[in-house]
Amino acid sequence: MCQFDFEETYGELGKNYIHVHHIIPLYQIKSTYQCDPIKDLIPLCPNCHSMIHRRRDTIPVQTLINLINKKKKTHNTI
Repeated sequence: MCQFDFEETYGELGKNYIHVHHIIPLYQIKSTYQCDPIKDLIPLCPNCHSMIHRRRDTIPVQTLINLINKKKKTHNTI
């Protein structure tokens, strides 16, 4: 989402490190449901993952993407 690269920043320690966000919250998934990693999970850095869950109702991923892009665009024009 934000393109943060852990390996670039932390070297070997950050290699292959990422958080994953469940598109459908775990509390809404029945115990018999088989999670499909491609369809059901989104890789996010820990900061983006925290922002998604910042409010009582999770923020849609696309809303956070739009916010990041808007901030980047504003920052680049200054």
